[in-house]
Parts: sequence; structure tokens; C-alpha cells
Amino acid sequence: MNKNGELILGIIAIILALTILAGILVSVAQRECKSNRDCPDNAYCNTNYECVEYPNEIIVENNNFLLPSIILGVALITSAYIFKGGKLPWKNNKKEKTLPNNENKENK
Repeated sequence: MNKNGELILGIIAIILALTILAGILVSVAQRECKSNRDCPDNAYCNTNYECVEYPNEIIVENNNFLLPSIILGVALITSAYIFKGGKLPWKNNKKEKTLPNNENKENK
């Protein structure tokens, strides 16, 4: 192999590694906090590594999951019925169509 080509490839790899390392170090250096201990008593450290004050009001939403649970229950029962019997009660099975000139193949 060409030694100059290997040398250039090695230099490019080192420059790329140093660039990535510098990006990581700059990202770590710009963080405002690492844990909740780095923030004041009325704040916490969020996932963006910033100190954020606790909210004054806690908002709780009451969710009603009755309709989604009914839909899932019906789907589960229907799929169990299909896997067990293989037929749907509300679907009419199409009868096989026969041609009017259907001759018995054994006679030929």
C-alpha cells in the first residue's frame, strides 16, 4: 500500500476524533447544572441541564379510559373468536361459483 495514503488517512482520523472530542467537551462545559444540588432550593435541573423553578400550581388531568378499554376488549374478544373458529358471525361466506358447462374430468 502507499505509505502517503495511509498517513493522510491516519491524520484525517485523528482530526475527526479531536473534532468530536472538542464538541463533547464544549457541550459539557455549557451545562448550567449537573444535578439538583447545583440549583437553588426552589429549582431543579432538567434534561437540558438548566435550572428550572418548581411550578407554583400542580395541574392534574383526570382521564377517562372507559371508551378505549371497551374498544380493546371488543377487539380482543373478536380476535379470540376468529382464531378459535376461523369464521366471523356477521360475514356471509360466499358460495363457490360453478360453471354451467362443468363436465366431469373422469369422463374424458
